Amino acid sequence: MLAWATPPLAKATALLALVIAVTAAAVLLVRSWAGRTGEDVVDASELLAKFRDLYARGGLSDAEYRTIKTKLAPDLQAASSANSTGASKPRNPRNDNPADPSIEFIPDA
Repeated sequence: MLAWATPPLAKATALLALVIAVTAAAVLLVRSWAGRTGEDVVDASELLAKFRDLYARGGLSDAEYRTIKTKLAPDLQAASSANSTGASKPRNPRNDNPADPSIEFIPDA
């Protein structure tokens, strides 16, 4: 039998190959995250325009479209107030409760 195929050496080789594979996967994952820029972020008004078009074509129900508008309302308000006052209000991303009275419904323009 070959000397390199002994069980302890085979186990060590397999472990080394596993470590190299996990390290390569981690490097690829970090590179994909590092390559993202702020340009990848879509503005809330652009999102609403795209959803409005989808709704007009029949791709969304009335309830789905109202839910989307309700969820985008705080971002649209923050952008609107930032444009008028020069500062934006921070938004709590965990507060996505449509029953929350502090969320104002924004009708279509």
